[in-house]
Amino acid sequence: MEYDAIILGGGPAGYSAAIRLGQNGKKALMIEADKVGGECLNYGCIPSKAIIEMADAMMYLKEMPGVTYSAAIDMKKWQEWKWGMINKLTSGVEKLVTAYGGEVIKGKGEIESNSSIRVNNETFSARNLVIATGSSPVRIKGIEEVLYNKEILDIDHIPKSLIIIGGGYIGVELGTAFAKLGSEVTIVEMMPNILPGTDADLTRYVERRMTTLGIKIYVGAKVESVSKGNGFRVSLTNGNVLSSELVVMTVGRQPNTQGFGLEKINPQMDGRFIKTDRRKMTSVDNVYAIGDVSGQPMLAHKAFYDAGIAADNISGKKAEVDYKAMPFVIYSDPEIAITGEKSEKFASVPVATNGRAVGMNYNQGVFRVYVDNDYVVKGGAFVAPRASELISEVSFAVEAGLTSKDLGLTIHPHPTLSEGVKEAAEATYGKSLHYKSSH
Repeated sequence: MEYDAIILGGGPAGYSAAIRLGQNGKKALMIEADKVGGECLNYGCIPSKAIIEMADAMMYLKEMPGVTYSAAIDMKKWQEWKWGMINKLTSGVEKLVTAYGGEVIKGKGEIESNSSIRVNNETFSARNLVIATGSSPVRIKGIEEVLYNKEILDIDHIPKSLIIIGGGYIGVELGTAFAKLGSEVTIVEMMPNILPGTDADLTRYVERRMTTLGIKIYVGAKVESVSKGNGFRVSLTNGNVLSSELVVMTVGRQPNTQGFGLEKINPQMDGRFIKTDRRKMTSVDNVYAIGDVSGQPMLAHKAFYDAGIAADNISGKKAEVDYKAMPFVIYSDPEIAITGEKSEKFASVPVATNGRAVGMNYNQGVFRVYVDNDYVVKGGAFVAPRASELISEVSFAVEAGLTSKDLGLTIHPHPTLSEGVKEAAEATYGKSLHYKSSH
C-alpha cells in the first residue's frame, strides 16, 4: 500500500499530524520506536505537571494560615497512578489515529529515500514523509550517572537532597516541586541568573519564592565534575564542592537528527535543526519536518500547530506558519506565562490586587498587557497562580487584532484570577478598577 504520508515519530508532532491527515481524508502511517505520545506525554510535560500538582497541593495546605497539616507520600503507589494516567492518554491518542484511518507501527524507522522508510525489516512507501523525531536532553561529556527528566520523574522515593545542574525552566520547575515535597534542593546555573532569557522583573517573584522554600541557588557557577560514591559530589570551577543524594541534569534539549537515516536525503540544516519553509517543508521535495526537530521554540503546542500546517499542505491546502502569539509557560511558583511580543506601551497590575488570588493566599506576581499606540494588544506576561490557564485570552486578542478596550469591556466573572487580565487591559488606558497606577 502507498500512503499519503509516513510519519517518523509518534510524539505530539507525529500523532497530531496523523490525526490531522486522517481528518482531511488522507491515509497516514505513523512509526514510533518507543511509546506513542513521545517524550511529552510519557517522560516530560504530563508527568512533570502531575508531580508539580501534587507538590503544590501539599504546600498549599501547609502554608494556609490556621491549618495544621502533614502527609505521607508513597511514591511507588503514586508512580502506579501516574503510569495508569499516562497510559490512558497515550492509548487514547493511538486510538484516535486509527479511528481516523491511520496506521501505527512500533519499531525503529529508517529513511531510505524521500518516499520510503524501512521498519521491522519491511519497507513502506508514501507520497510524503514527515519527520517528527522530537528532541532529547543535552548530555555533557564526562558527566555520567546523573539523572535526566525521564529518570527523576520515575523515582520511587523523595530524595533527601537533590542538586539540579541547570537553572532553566525544567530545573526551576523540578527544583520547586521537590523542595515542596521535602527535598533539600540546590540549583547550579552557569548564567548570571536563573531562567535565562526571561525578563528579570518577572523572574524575581519566582526567585524570591524559591528562596522562601529553602532552595539554594548558585548562579554564574560552572560544573567541573560530578563523582558518585556514597551519594554524589559536584565540583564547581570556583572550588566549591556540593554533596547530595541525587543529581539531575537539565541544561537544555537538542533535536533528534541522528540514527534514522537523515543523511540519505540530506536536507538543508539550520544549525542542529532541520530547516523548513513556512509550509514546514524541507529542502527535499515532499519531505516535511515538524515539532522540536524543526526549530525553536521546542514546545508541544508548537508541535501541534506545525502538524496541522504540514497536514494541510500534504492534503492540497495552502497553509503557512504564523507564530504570531506563541505562548510560553514556566510552571514555577508563581507560574510565568508569556505570549506575543513586548512593546514600549504596557500596563502592569499587581497580583495582590486580585481578590481571588489573595483568598488563595497568593500576593506575589503581576498581570501585564502590551499594546501599541492604538491600544491593539501585542502581547502579555503574567506571573501569577494559574498563569498558564490565563494567557490564552491574550493570545486570542493578539491573533484577532483586538484592543485592550475589547478585553477591558469583556465581563469577567468575580472573583476569579481571570479578572487580572481584564484589569491589566483596563490599566493600559488608565481605567483599572481595583488598581491606581502611580504613573
